[in-house]
Amino acid sequence: MPLAISFFTFQQIAFLVDCYKGVDKKFDFLDYCLFVSFFPQLIAGPIVHHKEMMPQFKSLSVEWDKIAKGVLIFSLGLFKKVFIADSFAKWANNGFSIVEKGEFLNIAESWATSLSYTFQLYFDFSGYCDMAIGLGLLFGILLPINFNSPYKALSITEFWRRWHITLGRFLKDYLYIPLGGNRGSKLLTLRNLFLVAFLSGVWHGAGFGFIIWGALHGLAMCLHRIYGYVLESLNLHKATFLQSRLYKVLCWILTFNFLNMTWVFFRAENLQGALNLLAGMFGIMWVELPDKIRMPLLLSRIEGRNDTAFYLILGFILVLCFSNSIQKLDSFKPTLRGAIFTGILFYTALVWLAVTPYVEFIYFNF
Repeated sequence: MPLAISFFTFQQIAFLVDCYKGVDKKFDFLDYCLFVSFFPQLIAGPIVHHKEMMPQFKSLSVEWDKIAKGVLIFSLGLFKKVFIADSFAKWANNGFSIVEKGEFLNIAESWATSLSYTFQLYFDFSGYCDMAIGLGLLFGILLPINFNSPYKALSITEFWRRWHITLGRFLKDYLYIPLGGNRGSKLLTLRNLFLVAFLSGVWHGAGFGFIIWGALHGLAMCLHRIYGYVLESLNLHKATFLQSRLYKVLCWILTFNFLNMTWVFFRAENLQGALNLLAGMFGIMWVELPDKIRMPLLLSRIEGRNDTAFYLILGFILVLCFSNSIQKLDSFKPTLRGAIFTGILFYTALVWLAVTPYVEFIYFNF
């Protein structure tokens, strides 16, 4: 199958539906070719509409401020991908390769494996989104934000408003609303929520892991909506405790751990591997592996350091303590210090890319 076939398929579906509805009225064949072949976002999003791109194409001009911003955000994205995401990929791949062969990991190794993939996916997709927007800015094109610190979400609903934002917009406009959205009964609304999440899982792949992942997210969306219904019916949705910091921390812990565990099904090559890893995470299996197997794994000491622990702590710090890199563009102004910082990021990423094996973007597979 062609690389990332679903992305340009979705984009053309949106174009055809908008034409049918009369949203897009003025276009010609060359406009269409430019719209569907604009390479910065072609193979992994963001999924854009004809109406938000063509006016920009027709008013192109050289803007040095946009070019400077584009170089910065592209360098940030490249650094995230090759220096952070690919480092996590090494440990995630090692751990999953063992459980997929029918072996088991102990609790610490299992959690390190799942968290490594959780952070790999985060920085891989965040890096791609930054690079796409950066490349667009080099041409004077502003692409929509597609990623907004999703691991800060306090609910599964908020997560999907922050993760792959344009895919969520597509599914809402062309699936959820046509199904009835929330205009019908509460039961029909729950059905629509589940179907959208479930089909999002099927979109990623036809394997059982993706199907289970989509079903779990659909169930979580429904449970969160039911929870809101209950609070509203009891007139508790404005309760003081629900506004407290403790409640928000508990919500984050629940949401993040749900995401971390469901990503296991998303990543595992086979269902047995996912179940083996989850069994290790919950202490159902406590198996000490031979040193020759465990040494490449996550908790091995390399040159006297626990690299995995360091990277996992770094991952939490970057995810929770820093704002989305796109937000920094609003206040960005080209300076000598900024140019040096950008150059260091870009050079470090290129050097790291040259000395480590290439790992393709995860969303290139969909």
